[in-house]
Amino acid sequence: MNFPQLRNIQLRSRKLRDQLIASPYAWPGGYPMFAITRDGAALCHQCCANEHKSIGFTYGADGWAIEALDVNWEDSSLHCDHCSDRIESAYADSGECS
Repeated sequence: MNFPQLRNIQLRSRKLRDQLIASPYAWPGGYPMFAITRDGAALCHQCCANEHKSIGFTYGADGWAIEALDVNWEDSSLHCDHCSDRIESAYADSGECS
């Protein structure tokens, strides 16, 4: 991977991390959001805040490169792959397991 590609990965990861930390709920609607990493892991907003340096200096293949943010609509069993806390869902009952 060349420097411009690495820089783009880091800039995208930082931008998405900062967006999730500043606003962990989508607007409008207030739906709970989470980060999706390059390797498909889910990260809660608290881990994005706690691991801001790892995300900011990712080299892409280390599991910290954030590719997107998404809303957890109905997955009551979605957990953060770093801390294992349940990621709140918009519509699923918190006691429900799928």
